Amino acid sequence: MIVHEAPGRVGELDYVARLEELPLRRSGGAVQGTISAFSYIVEGPERPVLFLTNGGPGVSSIYLHLSGIGPVRARIPADPDDDGHPPYGLEESASTILDVADLVFLDAPGTGFGAFADDADVSAFRSLEGDADAIAAAISDWVDRHSRWDSRKFFLGESYGTLRAAFLATSGHGMDTAPLSGIVLLGQAVNIQETLDRPGSIVGALANLPYKAATAWYHGVGSREHATVEEAVEAALDFARGDLATAMLQGDLLPADERSAIAERLSAMIGIPTDELVGARLWMSKQEFRSRLLPGRSLGVTDSRYVAPAADRALGELDSDPSDVALSPRYTAGLRQLLRQVFGAAPEHAYRVVDPEAGRDWDWDEQGGAAFTAYGRPSPFHTYPYPARLSRWMKQTPRGRLFIGTGVYDSLTTVGAADHLLRHWGLPRERTETHGYRAGHMMYSDPAVAVRLNADLRAFLAR
Repeated sequence: MIVHEAPGRVGELDYVARLEELPLRRSGGAVQGTISAFSYIVEGPERPVLFLTNGGPGVSSIYLHLSGIGPVRARIPADPDDDGHPPYGLEESASTILDVADLVFLDAPGTGFGAFADDADVSAFRSLEGDADAIAAAISDWVDRHSRWDSRKFFLGESYGTLRAAFLATSGHGMDTAPLSGIVLLGQAVNIQETLDRPGSIVGALANLPYKAATAWYHGVGSREHATVEEAVEAALDFARGDLATAMLQGDLLPADERSAIAERLSAMIGIPTDELVGARLWMSKQEFRSRLLPGRSLGVTDSRYVAPAADRALGELDSDPSDVALSPRYTAGLRQLLRQVFGAAPEHAYRVVDPEAGRDWDWDEQGGAAFTAYGRPSPFHTYPYPARLSRWMKQTPRGRLFIGTGVYDSLTTVGAADHLLRHWGLPRERTETHGYRAGHMMYSDPAVAVRLNADLRAFLAR
């Protein structure tokens, strides 16, 4: 049902904003709660529809909702040195893509204004396949409610939402709902197994190098021979694919003089002293990098342009994410303002930004891993070929197109990981486009980047 509805106008464009309640269910199953959705619709001839979700797992759509992709955006200072204090506020998004597509921001099960029924089997929705199936069912119900069967449909997922996108596109119910004309991955995590900082994972170490080079360049302590961050990223990709890969693959057999030479080049690129890199055998996790790049300072996890004093272990202080401290309050306050200013009211219960139990209880298993022998819980023999979902979708959908956008200062889902996905998973280059943005995980938090992102999305949807 439609909970609240209000007319709106952005620029010369009139639209209707709706806060909707959709049934929470698995395909073919009974209703086990509700999913909340914010829809922005422009009256006129059949228009494309873009469905959007954030990640987590267990995170609502609040960040994408107030990103400026829609008609409003949270007011975010362009300067990363801003400390995150009020005043907050909303502003009209002059670059919104509402002119080319209707927008539906879906809150993940257990978040937003959605809720599980008292007798619901919550575990059925806290898994890769169960979550995607529930979102597919919600999309199907929205399409039925709005009679949009003939509209072209696109799906945008951010962070964990990129995994949701891959599973949604290839699930049986997802194919019935769409088929999707295109998928947008922002801060892609589809090849998360290959690019985590796992000990001994050379692929991860190589894929994460461009992020470190970009961050060192931004803070003026590495890659200084390059005029732009894009040049720093490209040089790091070349080094990672070539000499650094050759050196790291040799491990302890790499001669000491060669290790020192490689460490010196790596130091100049990422701003970590040569002797530290030699002692660590060229290994440097993203977490270590963020704590060591600027002595006494801690860099943001989701956006390493943000900096704060490091935690004082002697006092028992815990680590915090400077980027989250600066940004999240603005989105939370922005949603409350949106409900009052646009809809004039709010549901009786609070909007749930995060479902903390979802991440704790999440089941990452999937059918693709069944082809491998599994002993024990969890099994060291198991595999998680999530990217195969994307390659399969692009084979099944000959005209389906893929958009990959990454913030170069994002330590979670790095620009090198996106490059690795493109190079190793058989994604048709002629139907895949990639974009790097001078920002972090939530690249749209930067006002100038938000304008560029929207221009790229508009071209992708209208093509």
